[in-house]
Amino acid sequence: MKNYFHKAFKEYKLIGKGVHSYEEALSMFLPKNLAYLTGEEKSPFYIKKLEKKSKKKVGIFIIPKHFSMIENSKESMNVLRSIVAAFMFQTYEELWLDYKNCVTVDLPTQVFLDSILLDIDEFIKSCKKANIYKYVRLSSVGGKNIDNQNVVRLLYSVGSPVELINKQVAYKDIIPYRLRRFDKDKLSINSALVQKEIDTTTLLDYVNSCLSRVKKNLSRETSMDLGYVIGETLINAEEHSSLKYRYLIGYFEECNQDGKHFGLLNLVIMNFGQTIYEKFKYPIENIPINTECLSKMKKLSDQFKSHSLFRKDKFTEETLWTLYSLQGGVSCIPREISQRGNGTIQFINSFFKLKGDENVDNISRMFLLSGNTRIDFDGTYKLVDVKDENGSPRGIISFNQTGKLTDAPDEKYVRNVPDYFPGTIIFAKLLINDDDLSNE
Repeated sequence: MKNYFHKAFKEYKLIGKGVHSYEEALSMFLPKNLAYLTGEEKSPFYIKKLEKKSKKKVGIFIIPKHFSMIENSKESMNVLRSIVAAFMFQTYEELWLDYKNCVTVDLPTQVFLDSILLDIDEFIKSCKKANIYKYVRLSSVGGKNIDNQNVVRLLYSVGSPVELINKQVAYKDIIPYRLRRFDKDKLSINSALVQKEIDTTTLLDYVNSCLSRVKKNLSRETSMDLGYVIGETLINAEEHSSLKYRYLIGYFEECNQDGKHFGLLNLVIMNFGQTIYEKFKYPIENIPINTECLSKMKKLSDQFKSHSLFRKDKFTEETLWTLYSLQGGVSCIPREISQRGNGTIQFINSFFKLKGDENVDNISRMFLLSGNTRIDFDGTYKLVDVKDENGSPRGIISFNQTGKLTDAPDEKYVRNVPDYFPGTIIFAKLLINDDDLSNE
């Protein structure tokens, strides 16, 4: 092991000898996720769109009252953009995130922030190993005025302090599922499959642990079905990301309020790279695409255009194709390579059933963000089985009263949004009562 690290450091120093500026250091050592965020023209973090400010010793960024890409997208994304700009332009020596006004932080926004901070940390460590840290001005990133207890509990269970400085606090009413990062490019095919099985098993065990807190348990059959769709969804997150990289994180809180005992389960699966729409619309050269599904999408677009169902800035071709891609039997991967194509929609359906009932409440939601498309699921519209042209059953959810994908969906649940997300994120937030039926 000692020889391995010695060799690694020698390689870094050898590379470092050819680096003579900060720009060259970025080109050589910037991790691929942050490199994509700042190098892709459509990304809100594209380097030429970021504001360059005059250099100072200390930079303070006020985290908004509601730090959420779901509920407060514009303000939250602006803060994230400012943090990325401060790093890319090396504006400050010290960078502080000030939570004095913050009262809520949601899990997808937190993992987005942490993915950025982890890449910054990795870049700095690489520069130190290569002996080129002299080109890096930023020396520290920290948080302050973290006073709201809800924010404190999230951050010190699964947030930045846990991931960056390994400072985790154990709360008896919280079950954290720490951030797991998966880079398929760094693994062999066999190792990637093994890691998928490990992540599937640990996530299924985690869900069971959360359910047990509210006196629930999964039947053997239900557990096997859920394990299958979790595995499918994790593979989708890897294969459908042009970067072959995914993030996975969870957070469960046990609650007692007004004599009621319940739990709140949060789960996020995220990747950066091409959006769902872009994978079909702008396929990468030499990467095969499912032409059968693409043909059906184009035909559906033509129908929507002919019936004037597209609405500028509200429902576009991108929104339609993203919705269609969720349906059973649809995948960007050609059938001769993979027969899968049920992961995302089955995951949404199966995971939402963990509530234990089919009633719509004010808390339980699942969200999908990809590019300028947002799809919300609260149980109002159900998954139904229809037969395709070959007579095979296929699960679809149309988000409308007719149950047909050829009709426009309810814009409350499927719509275009102004803030572009440079990848895809699935966020589940479920209210689970302990008086619901077990083994659903």
